Amino acid sequence: MQATPLLVIIVITTIAISVSVLASYIATIMSFFPSRSWLYPEKSILSTSPSSLLLGPTGGNEIKGVRGDVRPIQIYRSNITPEVKDYYDILSASVMKINNKLTFTMDLDGDSNKNEKYETAYIWLLYYNASDIDRISTSNNEQVYTLIIPNFGLDSDFSLKGWYIAVFNNTADTYTLPIAKISNMPKDKVQVFIDPSLIGSPSSFIYMTCVMVRVNSTFLNKPPDYLMDSVPHNERFWQEWFTR
Repeated sequence: MQATPLLVIIVITTIAISVSVLASYIATIMSFFPSRSWLYPEKSILSTSPSSLLLGPTGGNEIKGVRGDVRPIQIYRSNITPEVKDYYDILSASVMKINNKLTFTMDLDGDSNKNEKYETAYIWLLYYNASDIDRISTSNNEQVYTLIIPNFGLDSDFSLKGWYIAVFNNTADTYTLPIAKISNMPKDKVQVFIDPSLIGSPSSFIYMTCVMVRVNSTFLNKPPDYLMDSVPHNERFWQEWFTR
C-alpha cells in the first residue's frame, strides 16, 4: 500500500486561531474523556475483536465499516439536525506505518472537502499499555491519545475555515500537537501522516474512530452536537463517552 503524498506537511507556525475556538477544543476533549476508567469495561469488547487490534512496528491494520449506516445521534441538545451526507459515512479506517510515519486514513462514501455548513470532526481514540501488557490497567503505563481532524465548512459561521489537526495526550492532559492548519484531503477519504512520537511511539495500540458534527458556532465550550458514524460500530460507547 502506497501512502499518498498529499498532506504530510503540517504547518505548526503561528496561525490565526481564535482563543475561543482553541479553548473550546480543550474543553471538548476533556469532556470526551472525563475518566480513563471508562475504557475498562469496553476493553473486553475491543481486545477480542480482530478488527480493533493493534498496529505493529511495521505494516498496519484496517477496520471495515458498513455503507449507509449514518444516522445523527444527538449528544448535545440542539434544534438543528444535520442532513445525512455521504462524507459522514466511514467505509473503513486504517493505520499504517510507512517510512517511519503513521498514516491514519478513513475511507468515506463521499468527498469530505464538500463540507459546507458545519464543523465535521474525524476522530481517532488511541490507547495502549506502555509496558506491553495486553490489558488496560489503572497504572501509569496506560496511555490515551486523541487524534482530531476537524473541517470547518466554508459557508459555516465558524471563525476557522478548512482543515486542521490536533493530537491530545489525555493521560497527561496536554497537547502533543496543538491545533494546526493542514491542506485539503484526497477525494473520498480523510488521511494524515504524523510522527509516532506524537503518540508516544508505541509498538502497538488499539484504536476506535468516529465522525462528529457541531452545528452551532455560538456555543463552543461543549461536546459536538451529533455522532454520525463510528468504526468499530459501537454507538453506546460513544454516547456514554461524550455524555458523562
